[in-house]
Amino acid sequence: MNPFYSGRTISQSITSRNRRICSIIFIAAVLLFAQTAGGQSVTGIVTDFNGYWKSDTTSVNPVKPDNSHNLLAFTYKGATYSTGVNDALLTSKGQTFIPNDFWSLPVGTISGTITSNTKVGLGEKYDGVTNGASNPAPSNNIAGYLTDGIKGLNIGTCIANLPAGSMTYLVSNINPASIGDGIPDILVTQVADPSGSFDRYAFTDASGNQVGNYKDIAFTSIVPVGNWTADFYDVITNPMTLSAGFTKTDRPIRLWAADLSEFGITLANYQSVTKFKINLSGNSDVAFVAYSSRSFSAVNILPVKLSDFTASKIDNEAHLSWLTHSEDNAGWFIIEKSTGNGVFTAIDSVKSVGLSSELHAYSYTDKFLVDGNNQYRLKSIDIDGKFDYSTVVSVQGNKQNAALTIYPNPALQSTGAVVKHETAKGNETLMVYNTSGILLLQKIITKGSWQTTLDLQHFSKGIFYLVWQNGASKKTQKLFIN
Repeated sequence: MNPFYSGRTISQSITSRNRRICSIIFIAAVLLFAQTAGGQSVTGIVTDFNGYWKSDTTSVNPVKPDNSHNLLAFTYKGATYSTGVNDALLTSKGQTFIPNDFWSLPVGTISGTITSNTKVGLGEKYDGVTNGASNPAPSNNIAGYLTDGIKGLNIGTCIANLPAGSMTYLVSNINPASIGDGIPDILVTQVADPSGSFDRYAFTDASGNQVGNYKDIAFTSIVPVGNWTADFYDVITNPMTLSAGFTKTDRPIRLWAADLSEFGITLANYQSVTKFKINLSGNSDVAFVAYSSRSFSAVNILPVKLSDFTASKIDNEAHLSWLTHSEDNAGWFIIEKSTGNGVFTAIDSVKSVGLSSELHAYSYTDKFLVDGNNQYRLKSIDIDGKFDYSTVVSVQGNKQNAALTIYPNPALQSTGAVVKHETAKGNETLMVYNTSGILLLQKIITKGSWQTTLDLQHFSKGIFYLVWQNGASKKTQKLFIN
């Protein structure tokens, strides 16, 4: 008897061996792919949820964000990069970072058919209703949720199970110095339950031809950095409905990033790039796709015809005003401010009329001028997520004669804070405002005192403005509460 024969024919043995070899090759390919995708992983994030929220893959924060919150920073290949949303807050918290400037890409086109599987994911308290649906239901504007928040980086809203098809974003002006520098140029989110299927990402030219190479990413190979609590509304219904089993549910947060060079973008081909394209599997759960403005530009279409954007100073407050001559599906205006360092930060937003061919006037007051130059610009955003900027206007804040300091800052709710100020003459007041300019606390300063204690037990965590005022002048400081 042939010692290698055990009741199977030689052809059966060869077939079995080939199957084992194929299985080994397939497993190796899967492991290689997982390693490649895992190498793109973002391993930590910082957001402004409840003032400041930080979580990473090795130390997942037990707090699960349940409302809108904007991405402040992320960690990639051992380095932490800011998004430019609020670098001052990162610094105040002792977070080391490399400054950058990330924005969500404005959506150009979305193909594919919406089905009952497609959901709008919103932080559970986003609609103001705990453990249930709001009335009226939130908007079912898909593109809007992919670009909302400060700089479009709201990680507390998403579109889950984007329909199988593609999304394209218009890009231009690639900075050749950013190619291959190891600093991330693209940042992609996945904030629900991923499947094993992958999405394909690539840059293309104006005709849709791929430039460089594509990247296939399966999010199951990327470790979550944290978790959030969300409601998932049915997009296919209008108004949207909240089905049983999709209320107050916990989902993981994953992100990946890449340098332009990892897409095969080189000095020889970068000038032909006009679009960034995602081929969607049908299981993608995206909060936003972001880009570094230091690496390339996003092509935007101004949703309104804007004119006469001006700023004037009255009682050491900046009064902004602007006109629109027509509005075509306009969504809102974000007011951004810079205090001389060239970095603009969103401070508030104003809802636009939306669709009009008539003249409309808008205004906004910034009560918190700093000494020196205060610069402002408008970011006009339409309901499809496209945006553009106004010209920059400025006003000069008054010089302050004496320091206004807060200790500690950040302060704790339980212990409060001590405010040091000039000796009171009897007509001074301390006030605390939230970032919307709403007065939360007003306290008369005792005559002859040079410091005042603030009770913060009834305040939420976050960013506030402390204002010292007498009959002739006013001083302002930011107050951070943990």
